[in-house]
Amino acid sequence: MPAPQPGESIVIEVMGLPPIKDLRRSIRNRNHPLYSSFMLLRCAAIEAMAGRAWVFRPVELRVTIFGPTGQARWTMPDYLSGIFDTLDGSSGRTFTYLPIVYEDDCQVYAAQIEWVDAPETKYRVEVLFR
Repeated sequence: MPAPQPGESIVIEVMGLPPIKDLRRSIRNRNHPLYSSFMLLRCAAIEAMAGRAWVFRPVELRVTIFGPTGQARWTMPDYLSGIFDTLDGSSGRTFTYLPIVYEDDCQVYAAQIEWVDAPETKYRVEVLFR
């Protein structure tokens, strides 16, 4: 199926907190304690892409995290970077992941992230294709 066209968007919603960027050990590694958050987002993104190919042009991300205020253990840039890294492709000594939404996170030309106080912890990623 062809890649999404300019002007299209997808919405990805996942329960829990987003994956984070961990500089000490890749969250893509199955032995990382937060690996499940990485896989939950990848699976939800695959479903949202609905069989379409990933894009090679710019994208914009709008992220909303819902949950009790003060729950965040990581910074907003940690969450945003984790989302960036989850939606593209990557390989390491023990893993290879094909891109899902875009080929490389350098294609994200704009992003916004906010935390909304809510009783249930979940997040929403809107991807706008440019």
